[in-house]
Amino acid sequence: MPAAERHDCVIVGGGLAGISAARRLIELGIRPTVLERGTEDGGAGNARISGGLLHVAWEAMDTPADDLHARLLKETDGEIDPALARRFADGAGPALEWLESHGIEISPKGDVAYMRHALAPHGEGIGRRIQPERGTDRTLVSLYKGVRDGGGEVRLGVSAEGLAPDSDGGWIVSCRGADGSFDLHARVVLVADGGFQGSPEMLTRYVGASADTALLRAMPTSTGEGLRMLLANGAQTAGLGRVYGHVVSRDAFENDTLWPYPTLDKLCIQALLVDRRGERFPTHATDGVALVNELVRTETPRAFRIVCDEALWNGAGADNPYGAPVPNPDLVERGGDHHAAETLEGLAEAIGIDAPTLQAAVEAHNADPSKLAIAEAPFHSIAIVPGITFTQGGVKVDADCAVLDALDAPIPGLYAAGSCTGGIHGGPRGGYVGGLADALVFGLAAGDAIGAEVG
Repeated sequence: MPAAERHDCVIVGGGLAGISAARRLIELGIRPTVLERGTEDGGAGNARISGGLLHVAWEAMDTPADDLHARLLKETDGEIDPALARRFADGAGPALEWLESHGIEISPKGDVAYMRHALAPHGEGIGRRIQPERGTDRTLVSLYKGVRDGGGEVRLGVSAEGLAPDSDGGWIVSCRGADGSFDLHARVVLVADGGFQGSPEMLTRYVGASADTALLRAMPTSTGEGLRMLLANGAQTAGLGRVYGHVVSRDAFENDTLWPYPTLDKLCIQALLVDRRGERFPTHATDGVALVNELVRTETPRAFRIVCDEALWNGAGADNPYGAPVPNPDLVERGGDHHAAETLEGLAEAIGIDAPTLQAAVEAHNADPSKLAIAEAPFHSIAIVPGITFTQGGVKVDADCAVLDALDAPIPGLYAAGSCTGGIHGGPRGGYVGGLADALVFGLAAGDAIGAEVG
C-alpha cells in the first residue's frame, strides 16, 4: 500500500471559510491543500448561490467593534461564547478590508442588492442555479485563483470520508475522488465543509424526527461528513439541532421560482397558522428563524397553512422594505398555492378542512392580544413549508477555531470554521448573525492560528 501523501495543512471544504483560510495561509508562506467535492472553482456550497450580504447580526461589518459585540450578544440571547463574540466583532472590519485588498468589490447594501439573485429577467426565483456574475461567485473564484497562484493546491471533485490520528501526531484524511480512494497525511486539518442540511439521516437525528421532509432551501452538498469525522475524534458540540431558514410556499418543492423568495415569515407570524386538521398552531416566534425551528420539529412540517384576511394580505403579505419578491403578488403570479373566499366557510371548503374547526382557530387567534385580528373579507390561505438553509449547530471551537473536546481542551491539530461549527450562529429563540461574515471572519482566524502552528 503506498504511503500517504504528506501535507502541512489539509482543508476539507472549499466554501468561503475554507478558501479564505487557504488564501490567508498563502500570505503566511504556507501551501495548503484544499479538498472540494464540487467539480469547478467556486465549489458547490451555499455561499455560491447566496445573495452576498455581509453583515454581523444585521449590522454592517465596518460598524465599531464594541457595537458589533453588543449586537452579537443580543441576537444570540447572550448564548454565544464571549471569546467567540469578541473575535467575531474585532475581526469583522479587518476581514472586510482583507477582501477589498484582494480586489473584491464591496458596496453598501441597497434596495434588493442582496436579493437580486431572486429577480431573474422575468421576476422569477432561481433556486439552486449558479450565476457566474453573482458577487459571491466571483469572490470565490478569485480566491481559488489566489490560492493556486500562491502555490497552494485545490483538488476538485474530492470528498473527505474519514479522519484518524497518525502515529507522529498528525492526521490521516481518507479521501475519495474520481480515480478512487487515497489518503493524505496532514500536520493540521481544517474542517470547513458546511453544515448537515443535505443529510436526511442527520436532520432526523439531531433536528427533528420529520425534519428531513422540510424544503432544502440550499445546495444539497453539505451532508455533514466533517461533523461526523470530528465527532468520531472526540469533538464537543454546541447548538446542535438548530437551523437557519425561512418559510416558503409548499409548492417550492415542484416550482423552482418559489424559492429562495418570496419568504412568508412575516405573514406567518402575524397571521393564523393551522395544521392539516385546521387547528391553530400557537407559535410564539417573533422572527422567521425561530418559526422555522418550531415547524421543523413538528410531526408534519409540510402540513401547515397560513390563514389571513384582506388587511393582512395587503399589509404583511405585501410588505418587504427591500423590494424583494413578496407573497402578494409574487407568489400568486408564480403559481404558488393560494386560495381566497368571501367567507371562512368558503375558505374552509376550498382548502379541504372542517369549517367549524377553522372558525374556532380564527376565534382563538383573534383572542390573542399579540396577533392582528382576522376580520376583513376576503379571507386567504397559503400552503407553506419551512425551508432549511443551513444547520446552525456543530462542533465547539475556541476563538482560534481549534476544535474542543468534552473538557473544553483543544484537540491538537484539528480546526473548524463556518457552518460546521456551533454556538455562534443564533440563539435559543432564533436569531441570525450572518453566515457569510462568520465564514469569512473565522476562516481568516483559522488561517492565522494554523499559520502560527505550522509556520
